[in-house]
Amino acid sequence: MKKRVLRLWVPGFLTLILSMLLLTALYRLGLRARLVWSGPNAILLYTPWLAGLPFFGALGAFISSRAGGSRANALFVSVFPALALAGAFLLMLPIGFAVEGITGGHGDFGSVAAVLLKDGIGWTLVPGAALLAGGLLAHLLFSARSSSRDTAVG
Repeated sequence: MKKRVLRLWVPGFLTLILSMLLLTALYRLGLRARLVWSGPNAILLYTPWLAGLPFFGALGAFISSRAGGSRANALFVSVFPALALAGAFLLMLPIGFAVEGITGGHGDFGSVAAVLLKDGIGWTLVPGAALLAGGLLAHLLFSARSSSRDTAVG
């Protein structure tokens, strides 16, 4: 298997799958999103899910580092779920335009774009920060542990 697959894609997709499994489990247990702020700028946050994300970011960064990945690889792996969700949000609008062109229907895509931007904050920016915090912590701990082990051996 290529090194890039072991250092980047396997840990990245593992982080994505585990974070989505946690979200699904929490949803099935009846935990729902909390409304942050009231009024037109309200944002929904899944706080139990957000609390678990640093652990998955740390796990992904740790696996990437153990496979010999660089700091950039480890940090990319840790935020991979947020990047995947951002990609999905960015694809929704062009796909909506294509469906509208095919079906001949008319949608109010201005309001849809506003909702996607607002939901994008709760689904990509905040989770990305939580994942990155875990990835940074794991990378710092792992690099400090490996450097102390290297000096002890030498």
